[in-house]
Parts: sequence; structure tokens; C-alpha cells
Amino acid sequence: MEPQEPQPNLANLIIEALKAKGVNLVRLSEATGVPEGVLATLLEEKYDKLPPAPYVRGYLLKIAEALNLDGQKLWAEYLKDRSDIKRPGSTDILPPNRFKTSRVKKTTIAIIAGVVIIFGYIILRLPGFLGTPSFGLAPLPATVTSPNLTIQGKMNPADQLILNGEEIYPDKSGNFQKEIVLQPGFNTLTFDVKKLMGQAYVVTKQVFYNAPTSTNSSINNGNTTSTKP
Repeated sequence: MEPQEPQPNLANLIIEALKAKGVNLVRLSEATGVPEGVLATLLEEKYDKLPPAPYVRGYLLKIAEALNLDGQKLWAEYLKDRSDIKRPGSTDILPPNRFKTSRVKKTTIAIIAGVVIIFGYIILRLPGFLGTPSFGLAPLPATVTSPNLTIQGKMNPADQLILNGEEIYPDKSGNFQKEIVLQPGFNTLTFDVKKLMGQAYVVTKQVFYNAPTSTNSSINNGNTTSTKP
């Protein structure tokens, strides 16, 4: 009786295919991406040293594709007499990488970034809305001999300035200028500066307008007389 040929197992199937292709484990590893150590463990049938079954199934399918073998047959050979592992189905996939960071939706990132920008803008602008307003007034003379007086100064352009009931509008840099007409005698100038949500700041100045005395001249019988009111 002729001796029966041994039934091909997983290792023999891969070895015979390697010989037929004329490649070694190094070339097979490069072609499939399967680590060379895993290939050697498969051929040595040290299955207990292999990674979990889903990984092995993926490796075997890659090996079968590179060696023109039946991937499902290789997988079936691996499962023979392996009662220690669960038989996966055709829809099984590799477990997810638990170290991989989950992607956050772009919309969520955009919303978060928008909130941070708005909040930062409010924080930066808050001092301009609250607290005591800044106000600087150019020196005013105590006494003038002209009814026209120019008021100049600098303030926060976001604040409101009212002079004797009339609002004065500064430029973008906060500089303001206003020409007023004085009445003879003492003139009280009240500067009322207000912030949007802050305190009011009031500055009061007095300027004395020394109006010149008017002279009425009349000629009477060749005589000139002057009368002072």
C-alpha cells in the first residue's frame, strides 16, 4: 500500500505557494504589509503567539491575494481544531484603534472658534464700556476779550460728550474741537462725559468775558461829546 500524502495544512499551503512564486518571507512581507514575524509564526504553526483572530483573518486574506490562493480556504485551515477562538463571519472587521483620536465635526469646531472670538472681543472691549470715562481738556484762559472761544480736548471716541446741553462729536482718534460764543461776564462751561454702561464724569470751567465798553460819539454845534452807557 502506497503511503498517503499528508493533508495540506495552513503552513504547507503558504510554503508551497512561496516556492511556486519564488519569493521569500521578506518579499511577501513587503508585498502584503504583514510583519515578517507574523509570517514566520504562521509557518511555524505557533498560533497561540499570533494576534487576535480578526487581525489574523485580515493577514491571511492579504497573503492569499499576493500568492493567488483562496483566502477563505486559508482562514478555514487556521480555524481547524481551534476551539479557543470564536468563528467570525464574513462581515467581521478589525477592532478600532482605541488610541485614535475621534474626529470632531468641522461645524462644531467653527462654532466653538466663533464663541471664543466673540467672548475675547467682549473682554477686550469691556473696559471701554464700564468705569470712569477718560477726558482731557486743553487749558482755558480765565479771562478773554473776544466772545469767540475755541474748546479743544481729547476723549474716548466711544464715550458721549455734552457741553452745556449740546453734544460734541469727536473724531476717530477721540480729538474734539468746538467754537462757542461767550456772553459778557462769567460764563460757566459744563462738560458732561458719559460711558455706554459706566459712570458719568462732569467737569465745570468758568471763563470771564471782558466785553469792551461801547462809545457813542455825536457832534453838536461843533463839539464832540462822548457818552458812556
